[in-house]
Amino acid sequence: MTLLSFFQSIVRPIFGTFETEEFKKFLRMGAVFSLIIGSYWTIRVLKNALFCTLVDAAQLPYAKTASILFLIPLLMLYTKLFDIYKREKVFYMVSGVYGVLSVVFAVIIAFTQSSCAVAGQPQSWLQWIVGYAFYLFVESYGSLLPALFWAIASDTTSPDSAKKGYSLVVAIGQFGGIFLPYFVSGLPHWLGLQTSALSIFIAAGTIGLSILLFKNFFKNTPQELLVSYHGKNEKEEEKEQEPGFFEG
Repeated sequence: MTLLSFFQSIVRPIFGTFETEEFKKFLRMGAVFSLIIGSYWTIRVLKNALFCTLVDAAQLPYAKTASILFLIPLLMLYTKLFDIYKREKVFYMVSGVYGVLSVVFAVIIAFTQSSCAVAGQPQSWLQWIVGYAFYLFVESYGSLLPALFWAIASDTTSPDSAKKGYSLVVAIGQFGGIFLPYFVSGLPHWLGLQTSALSIFIAAGTIGLSILLFKNFFKNTPQELLVSYHGKNEKEEEKEQEPGFFEG
């Protein structure tokens, strides 16, 4: 019995029977989703702690309100990308931006958070900007990337296959949502570091890895298992008028 057959025998009583290539497809999707959820919860558990350190706990309601207002223009730009590119290309672009921003935040927070530890309390305007920016960054990531993943999943999966496969994808994703934050978020503390920059930097790596795994998903999944995929949202392919942001 191969390792793949062994895993199939384990999941069969819970999720149902999969064909071999179909099972591989959902394993690949689950791996991508696991990295998305894992990277999100890694930075999410740091969000409030960093904000309170860099800004002030009393400012949290204002930050939450700002994140909602920030999402309005961001979603307008986000939906505009769908008028030009396919959804998987939008995923690569958006994930790439968030991956680069994670590295930038890791570098900046390495200095700002350590200065807070020395000074005892946040005082500079730079710390406030970084605290608010990181809060908005995390909130927008959690709003955009998981939804985009499921939009692509619905484009590449037939309804009958989705009934059993989506549950498997979610189950695999939970492993990333549990184990990655547990090990990565606590890593700086275990190593005796004064900042959370290392955790954010590792989260950037997992975002980049999710892009590579999604490319692998489209490369190795047989076309007949992408039956629901129509290649929508390319300018040269999309002839009908799409509803705009405000119509939606």
